[in-house]
Amino acid sequence: MKRLALLLELSATVALLISPSTASAASDAVPAHKEPAATAKDAKGLVSVSSMSASDYDACVADLTSKGIVFEPVREVWEEGCQLSGAIKLAAVATPFGNVSIAGKPAMLCSFGRLFSNWVRDVGAPLTLAYTGQKLTEIEAGQAFSCRARYDKPGAVPSEHAKGNAIDIASFVLADNRRILVKRQDSQIPLAADLVHALRMTACGYFTTVLGPGSDPAHEEHLHFDAAVHGATPNYRICE
Repeated sequence: MKRLALLLELSATVALLISPSTASAASDAVPAHKEPAATAKDAKGLVSVSSMSASDYDACVADLTSKGIVFEPVREVWEEGCQLSGAIKLAAVATPFGNVSIAGKPAMLCSFGRLFSNWVRDVGAPLTLAYTGQKLTEIEAGQAFSCRARYDKPGAVPSEHAKGNAIDIASFVLADNRRILVKRQDSQIPLAADLVHALRMTACGYFTTVLGPGSDPAHEEHLHFDAAVHGATPNYRICE
């Protein structure tokens, strides 16, 4: 009964997070864009510099530390023509149900790492336990920081990955070592498909871009989250 009550409570949270006020476009929005596939590699000639002020970075690092987040405060990260000033490498997120490891310790801006950690702690971990009866122990992430252009087109503007402002997720690992793939849910795991859908929808309350299977062929095997500002304010959401 406790698990059912928790599931009902979290389902209500999902409904709030994907309400029209968060999922619809603001009046000042500009045309939407989609991020390129995680396999896009051609960053030739791309130049991107993303940064946080020293005071904002120090405050972000202190905030993550106070919440028990496991990370490396690398501050400066370069890849080809792209640079992050104010970066971290995220290793694990502390939650009320135990730490959730982030495979590969992806690099990202500290501000995005804080946003992603909040989603994992407040939504990812409790929803996984409610839907599967198992704790979430690891998120198998693809690329976060990656020096590539939007649409992988020469001369295009940098993608949010190039700005350290995005992450791709391939699967979720349970405490019993079973994996829930984004591209295909294991029929042996009850409610696995419902869980992935709920995780994807709740992300729209945290991130400004949420893409995955069904959005386009480039996102058939992973979820893409980013915090791009699509208009004059961050109110506009692309949730597909």
